[in-house]
Amino acid sequence: EEPVKSALDGTVLFTGFSSEDGNFIQVQHSNNLTSIYKHNSAILKKIGDRVKAGEAISIIGNTGEKSRGPHLHFEVTKDGEFLNPSTWLWGK
Repeated sequence: EEPVKSALDGTVLFTGFSSEDGNFIQVQHSNNLTSIYKHNSAILKKIGDRVKAGEAISIIGNTGEKSRGPHLHFEVTKDGEFLNPSTWLWGK
């Protein structure tokens, strides 16, 4: 069971389950950035929790109809627009 860690400091904005994405958690960061972590086997935080970068927020999993094995689906948005996570995280 591998932990999923928050990319940056923030506040848990939403947690839930959808048939497509399984268990997911969304974290609000500064500068209108949000990160979303999908297909988790377990969510470790609740809405409103403050989290630090690198803090475990969930456990990698295989939940949801779109999952074909244990993995993490990671998304980043700014002002509602999707960003390339590698550009956002590593400036490439």
